Formats: sequence, structure tokens, C-alpha cells
Amino acid sequence: MFIGVMTFGAWFFMSVLAEHGMELSAHGFSSLKFFTVLSNLFNGGVCLAYAFRLWKEKTFGSKQKTVKLLATAAVGLTFLTVMGFLGPLYGYAKMFKGANLWFHLLLPLLSFFSFMVLEQEKKIPFRNTFYAVIPTALYEIGYVSNLLINGIGTWPDTNDIYGFMNWGIGPAAVIAVVILLVTWLIAAALYAGNRIFGKIVTNNA
Repeated sequence: MFIGVMTFGAWFFMSVLAEHGMELSAHGFSSLKFFTVLSNLFNGGVCLAYAFRLWKEKTFGSKQKTVKLLATAAVGLTFLTVMGFLGPLYGYAKMFKGANLWFHLLLPLLSFFSFMVLEQEKKIPFRNTFYAVIPTALYEIGYVSNLLINGIGTWPDTNDIYGFMNWGIGPAAVIAVVILLVTWLIAAALYAGNRIFGKIVTNNA
């Protein structure tokens, strides 16, 4: 519940009360062009639905846990991109300013903890980790479709907000595949973490 509420609170802060100088942010619905925002809203919505399910049914099923894995892996991709690429490039102070402190750091970390440590009641098969690439793949399709329809444009009004086309179509395609692979690896790590903590809980029970 906390993750869900803080997600939409942070988005309201970014889109309505946005500070100037915040990297990867925009006013209003323009903020939805960023994968960071979309992945966090998806994760926040799933968390709220999850909380409602637990309140009503007192349990969750394999389908709910799989969707939770998808959402957690999506914000995991945001977290890893910021920590390993955008942070060193633009500076962590800018990456963790305002609402982005929640989107880039706090909410992903809380989501990791929630999925790996707290959600032990239901196990899912390893093959379900492959579903985690679906949100990222949908974003990539939308991203490319926008470039094909509206063109790349020029800075600061470019549609290629992440600069994937700076090196041409071939390298951009490779980047897209690598991003999907990284997303799956994050899901696999979350799955493994959930199993490891589950064994710890069982052995200590």
C-alpha cells in the first residue's frame, strides 16, 4: 500500500508541482514518455491491486505473483539504468532530485524487498521470469513507433529522448535486445532472491 500511494504521490509532484532542473521529468502527461514514470506507475498500480487482494482474500495466487514480478523487474531496470549509466553520466545528485529520488531509488528498493523477502506464500515456476520482458518490449515498440511516425526531431524537441538512434539503426537494435536481456536477468535475480529468502524463512520457522 505504501509503495502504491507514494508512487502516485511522486508522479503528482513531478507532473503538477515539478521542480525546474530535474532530469528525465516533464509536466503533465508529457512525463509518461519516460520509461521511469511508466514502470513506476505500473508497479504502483500493481502494488495497490495486490494490497487490495491481500486485504480481501488474505492470500495471492501465482498469476498475481507473476504480475508482481513483471512490475518489480520493470522498476528494477529503471534502478539499474540509473545506478550504472545515467548516474555516472549526469551525476547522482540530479538523478535523485525531487520525485526522482522515489522513482529511481526508494520505490525500486522497497519493491525488491517486498518481492524477495515478504512474498513467500506462493511459488511460481522459473519460466514465468520470461514474461518480465513484456512491459519493456511494449515500451520499445511504442518508442520506435513514435520515431517512425513523428520522426527523430532535433534537441530539445527530439522524440529520441534516450538517444538510441545516435549511432544508427543497427546499434539501436542491439541496445534494444540488450535491454530486454537485462530485464530478464533482473527478473531471474528477483526469482532467485525470493527462493533464497523463502528457504531462510522455512529453515528458521
